[in-house]
Amino acid sequence: MAEMLMTFAILFFWLIILATPVALIALAALTLIGLHRRRRDRAIRLLDGFPVNMEREDGTRRSGVLRINPDGLTLEYALPATGPTPPAPITYLHYEAEWRALNAIYRFEDELSKQDRERREHQMDAVSGPWLKQRRWRRPGQWIDQLTERVIALWMHLRGRPFPEATFHSIPRTHRKLLVGYAGDNVNAMLDANLGKQVVVRHFANHFLHRHQGILVAYSRYFLFLAQTPVSHQTQVRLRPEKGAGQEATLRWRWKDGQLEIRNLSAYPLLLDQIRVGDTVRDLSMMIAAASTFTLHVDAPKRGETLLSARVIREADILLPRNRAIVRYAAALPGHLAALDVGVSLSPPDESDEEEQRLRRELKQRPGDPAVAAALARHLYQKGNLDEAEHYYHQALAGARHLPDSGERAQLELTQLRMTKEDEGGLGA
Repeated sequence: MAEMLMTFAILFFWLIILATPVALIALAALTLIGLHRRRRDRAIRLLDGFPVNMEREDGTRRSGVLRINPDGLTLEYALPATGPTPPAPITYLHYEAEWRALNAIYRFEDELSKQDRERREHQMDAVSGPWLKQRRWRRPGQWIDQLTERVIALWMHLRGRPFPEATFHSIPRTHRKLLVGYAGDNVNAMLDANLGKQVVVRHFANHFLHRHQGILVAYSRYFLFLAQTPVSHQTQVRLRPEKGAGQEATLRWRWKDGQLEIRNLSAYPLLLDQIRVGDTVRDLSMMIAAASTFTLHVDAPKRGETLLSARVIREADILLPRNRAIVRYAAALPGHLAALDVGVSLSPPDESDEEEQRLRRELKQRPGDPAVAAALARHLYQKGNLDEAEHYYHQALAGARHLPDSGERAQLELTQLRMTKEDEGGLGA
């Protein structure tokens, strides 16, 4: 019996000796695979080959076809023709080191061709289908990512460096501080548990705070990828009486019996800010519900032009940098709050200090004008003056019956403002 035990012990010893190199080789191979997966950013590659809009932190925006490369990305587009000069093809290089300077990359679903739309649908099914939610624990890629991160963590520990580094940081916002950034490096248990679900992301860009709701499709070291996200797109529509009718995105307009009829073709609200007739500006601060029509009593000018400032809400897939975005809620916002981001869009609003002064003068001359009060409140909200904005929203809602939409938009924006104040550290007085 003792000899048998000794034999088993010797065999076990040699198995360990022989198996150790094999285990180490397997461990090294899996780690190398994991490092390769880290370099191939799984969030941004979902946009490979698609027409996108790319916006940088400095406000520059470019549109083109995105191509993912090992060291960054390229954006292919063409400068428009000018006179006899033909269009000039351009390939814009954006290196991986510049990714942290991105505000966002987004693709609008209504701009995709039929082929791209089919490719997108197949892509979304592949990364967030029901079968994936049920078998998430079986994904070998997740095991490899976790193994790689533990090996990196051990290596960093031996070098005396923390891993993952804590990269949350606070941004001052009107005497409050907003927490942005990301937890972890690549694998994140909280984000992984919410893949394929509706989430709400707070995103700080161009000195404005945005709230984006969408389906969390993927995440990586650098990015969060949201699908089916409503994005507010500001537009200026020239209304020419001699033309009779026209359409801009989902906004259809026509002159009828001397009045202006506006129809919303979208499944989201249509936001009307103001209308300029010649040199006269009329603040509207109203919302037209989905698939609805509203008639404005406007006299067409004999000279000059009629210009309508509107915000069309479009659905997009959006890639946000994790260093300035944070998942706040794993739930859908009620009603139209998801679409009604008064931060306008990803780009800075066109309003200036002169516009604020104009609104203050108008309100001083007509203290009871709720449309002007709502417009001023919105402008202050965008600047981050939340307490003063709330005061003017209440003033506008006191005369809600005189607003074209009976105050629906102002009430929704006030609700959103209060959510923003809560996110930023309390409702205050």
